[in-house]
Amino acid sequence: MKKIQSLGVHHITLTGADRQSSIDFWEGVLGMPFIFDQPNLDDPDEGHLYFDPGDGRLITIFTNENRRAMHN
Repeated sequence: MKKIQSLGVHHITLTGADRQSSIDFWEGVLGMPFIFDQPNLDDPDEGHLYFDPGDGRLITIFTNENRRAMHN
């Protein structure tokens, strides 16, 4: 199999809990500024939050109000 050379990654998307828990974690705990949100274009029941990790890329989180954060 031939390898493909990647020049970089624009953003990484992860699945998170509900909107506020996700903002509390990514911005509040990790210190990544919350940039904006929009609906998940593939699933109208989910949100799509954007955070700035500070390296020129984005981290985005799919949220759903039916998912709850797990607190230890």
